[in-house]
Amino acid sequence: MQPKPVIFIFGLGYVGTRLGHMLAEQGWHIKGTTRDPAKLSRQAAAGWDIFPFSTDEPLADPEATLKDVDAVLTTITAIGGTDPVLDAHGDVLADFNGWSGYVSATSVYPDQPDDFCFEDTPPAPATERGKARVIAEQRWQELLNSEIFRVAGIYGPGRSPFDGLRNGTARIITREGQVFNRIHLDDICRIIIAAIKQPRPRRIINLADHKPAPQGDVVRYAAKLINLAPPEPQTLEQAKLSPMARSFYVSRRKVGSRVIKPELDIDLLYPDYESGLRAILNAEQEDDT
Repeated sequence: MQPKPVIFIFGLGYVGTRLGHMLAEQGWHIKGTTRDPAKLSRQAAAGWDIFPFSTDEPLADPEATLKDVDAVLTTITAIGGTDPVLDAHGDVLADFNGWSGYVSATSVYPDQPDDFCFEDTPPAPATERGKARVIAEQRWQELLNSEIFRVAGIYGPGRSPFDGLRNGTARIITREGQVFNRIHLDDICRIIIAAIKQPRPRRIINLADHKPAPQGDVVRYAAKLINLAPPEPQTLEQAKLSPMARSFYVSRRKVGSRVIKPELDIDLLYPDYESGLRAILNAEQEDDT
């Protein structure tokens, strides 16, 4: 009997956990990390191997934990300008020769509100977070020939404008020319899985939908779907955001991919925010019946 392929996911959060479930359905064994293993008790009961990991708590026995792993993926963001996974376990991972991937962000690209940023657009981030991402990407590529997944604004079940609209925390923040792409959780996972099956070392893939739009357009569309009044728009100055939150609104860019369809033959399930939001709402309604 053929043994199951094994993936180790550093960061079993929103993306990592969904990816784990999709790979498990395809016959993979899932290993991975979280800050709080108690939050993944259901996955552990299903046979996943869950390990605590953070900047203050590296893997207790990395050699044994990463032994016989076929693929390694990290979803953990660069923290303070450095990569916590490579800082803690780069020496062990240096000997790994399977597939590896790093989940990055489109914040590595420059402001480009008129033309599109594609995979060959040189990085020129406008924020410190984006600069840290570029450094982390380079480290993963140099050490492991990793594939890089530059992900646009992530949304999906439990992480969509519906949540803020219902609890009264939704905001519409306007900035002239501000526009960006999004990508549905399930499309993120489908693209990563396709890359694992059709690997190309050091490949860069932009994970973005086909309809970059202002944040307000998305919130207003979501409000219309659930028959709620959208919040009154605020300027960036009126919003008084934290520096991290503000960074999401500083950049203005459109992102496209020349890899997802031509190379991986993937058609997005949700090529625009309208189809993605409708799918989330339909799933919620089915769960309520």
